[in-house]
Amino acid sequence: MPDAPTAILDFIAAHNTLTLATVGPEGRPHAAALFYAYLPDLTLIFLSEPDTRHARHIGDGAPVAVTIQADGQDWQRITGLQMHGFAAPASDPEMRAAYLARFPFIARSAILARALKTVRFYTITPAWVRIIDNRLGFGHKQEWHFDND
Repeated sequence: MPDAPTAILDFIAAHNTLTLATVGPEGRPHAAALFYAYLPDLTLIFLSEPDTRHARHIGDGAPVAVTIQADGQDWQRITGLQMHGFAAPASDPEMRAAYLARFPFIARSAILARALKTVRFYTITPAWVRIIDNRLGFGHKQEWHFDND
């Protein structure tokens, strides 16, 4: 993927929690709130136990939807990000390093360090991103499409 637009990187850098939406083989949707890290190419990284519903839905890779926003916003100041993309398990040490760099408290906690042994890292590669910013006018949007071939 080429360099991500600054507007997207600035937005995801200002937040740390995403809502991940998945759909299982039975067609039932599921959503989960997760901490995330990111790379400059806009790859999002999260971790989860492999037996969670969303991890089972992702399996070896699956399409997903994501939202990122702050809570408690006045409607005239709402900002948020919506994304469609592809999630898959990740084994690249760069992903783990990026996640632990963003959340250094994990390494300082014996409980969380032990928990890292039971989780799996996942990536989300975006295909489409929309940022909504009501501060620029009601329903103001910017969209980007990415070719992920």
